[in-house]
Amino acid sequence: MRRGLAGLLAAEAISLLGSRITFVALPWLVLTSTDSALLAGLAGFAEMLPYVLAGLLGGPIVDRVGPRPTAVAADTASLLAVSGIPILTSTESVPYHTLLGLIALAGALRGFGDTAKRALLPRVIAGAGLTTERGTTLYDGISRAATLLGLPLAGLLVAAIGPARVLLVDAATFGLCALLITVYVKAGSTGHHAAEDEEGGYAAALRCGFRYVREDRLIIGIMSMLFATNLFDQAFATVFVPVWVREGPHGPAALGVLGSAFGIGAVAGNLLWTVIAPRLPRRTTFAVCFLAGGPAQLFALALTDRLWLVLAVAALAGALMSTINPILLAAVYERVPTRVQGRVMSVLIAFSWAGIPLGGVLGGWAADELGLRTGALLAAIGYLAVTLSPFLFSVWRSLDEHRVVSTKTLVTAK
Repeated sequence: MRRGLAGLLAAEAISLLGSRITFVALPWLVLTSTDSALLAGLAGFAEMLPYVLAGLLGGPIVDRVGPRPTAVAADTASLLAVSGIPILTSTESVPYHTLLGLIALAGALRGFGDTAKRALLPRVIAGAGLTTERGTTLYDGISRAATLLGLPLAGLLVAAIGPARVLLVDAATFGLCALLITVYVKAGSTGHHAAEDEEGGYAAALRCGFRYVREDRLIIGIMSMLFATNLFDQAFATVFVPVWVREGPHGPAALGVLGSAFGIGAVAGNLLWTVIAPRLPRRTTFAVCFLAGGPAQLFALALTDRLWLVLAVAALAGALMSTINPILLAAVYERVPTRVQGRVMSVLIAFSWAGIPLGGVLGGWAADELGLRTGALLAAIGYLAVTLSPFLFSVWRSLDEHRVVSTKTLVTAK
């Protein structure tokens, strides 16, 4: 059964690597073909909004159809949609709104596929005989490594073969992902039990996901915290770092170096966490690492111009933050019955990511009106206040509960 986990992780690695490359190539393709920064920004918005909405609305479909067939179908359709983007941009007669529509379709398909894979993950982890912590840590490590490799690789590929061909490479990765899941992830390992789904239709199933989230105080706490921290992280990455580089003596190369420093720290921390995760308490580890690692880079930008110090803080923050996603994923997977994981995870992720669009806007306002140092310092203080909540509220003690989840009931392991 570990063959299924290896296949899913390999598919996820390839998919994430392609997505990170597209993150760079798509806006560059639109920018060079339209000569408009605004249109390039609209292309990114057109991809991400359907991605979030599809993830939110696709949960009941994933639970009803099953995560494995949904993932295969979404990746196969993504192969066609992403391939069409460079083809359309090469045709000058195609209106820009048509291109935006295809980009939106590609984003929605990726949202469906990612939701399905997140619902598939706990089932193949269980089939492989691994603990939830170790399985989710491996999954998060794949994401960290893809980010570390994908962003610089995208720059090299765009320079070498052009953004259009890079998007064709990303399209091919979707086809390979669909093939890997089809071959290596067995249908029986998905744990889908359609007969046990008592919801009468799509709307009822979607309401079930919202109702489950509303009744679980820990999941509400997770969503609230991630909404705020994602907002601050987006302000940091898209506004504060570029402004800090522009106003300092380090030059544009510092943009890539900062991201690499965080990525190296995150990959190293993930490897260490894979080994020691079962031996440490979740809540204490989560609380300390989030409190120390989350606002650290914002404080660094606000308080110093020394590149070596900011790089050191970035690497340390990456190592500490590498524990956050595995702990949260493990806790949620153990709390949510298998038959509703698709819709519950889709609601959780959609609301957690809702802070991302606001982060860039608020960060830009703060940098313009208050100045970089004041804006970054206020964001750091806000981040610090949010990450104090696991120390202050008793609901976070539930992180230490290890639960055995069936399709119908939850049993707390003593």
